[in-house]
Amino acid sequence: MKKLFILISIFFVNNILCLDQIEAILNKYKTFLENGTYENQDWSNFSIKPKSRYETFKSAFNLFLKNKGKIVVELGTTRSFVNGNHVGCNSDDIQYWQPNNPEVWDWGAGFFTRVAAECLISLTPMIYTIDISSNHINRCKIITKNFENIIKYKVESSLDFLKNFNNKIDLLYMDTGDMTPIEPTAQLQLEEAKIVVKRNLIPKNGLILIDDVKNQTPKKFGEKSDFGKAKYSIDFFLKNGFEILANEYQVLLRKTN
Repeated sequence: MKKLFILISIFFVNNILCLDQIEAILNKYKTFLENGTYENQDWSNFSIKPKSRYETFKSAFNLFLKNKGKIVVELGTTRSFVNGNHVGCNSDDIQYWQPNNPEVWDWGAGFFTRVAAECLISLTPMIYTIDISSNHINRCKIITKNFENIIKYKVESSLDFLKNFNNKIDLLYMDTGDMTPIEPTAQLQLEEAKIVVKRNLIPKNGLILIDDVKNQTPKKFGEKSDFGKAKYSIDFFLKNGFEILANEYQVLLRKTN
């Protein structure tokens, strides 16, 4: 009984330490994550501005810890050394990577690969980051060099990866496609969703975090839906065993059965 008590105590202490680490890392980047979410966006159509990536990252990572998650899959990798308003955006030139100056990092795109690796490293997860462009993956390798032991880099389409992946995914981050034109991206995300459901890739209580759902760029080009790239995938997930936990700039879903 004493041994069991000790083991339980160790488990709870470790969980608290991991929660503290997640919060500490996210707080370090909070301002950047919020600015990257809100800058250059028109929120006049919303009575309440949606919460930033900081909030949904925090919810997803904390639930991943609670679920004892191990596998993270990111569809669409971190692909630029610097933000879009800096010289060197989407360049392969390594001179533009400033590892000690996070202010210039590409927060407009979320920087998920790096942030997830930093926040979750104490859990020793395996993070799969997938992109169809080898240039993007090569840049991501540079950005995440200090975390390469927990990351697998895959140059292939998101659909091919999902069709052939043979593990359960505890946290799926969906970020493929461009914001304009939005229709091809929305159709692609629907196809991703169909494979995820058909192959039962998400276990019960597993998580899906969809980026850029409330991004307002498509509205500038006549898009009517408020859900952008996820205008088809969210409805499909809801009809196939998922529920929404957070409906913000990003949408967080959980598998219910």
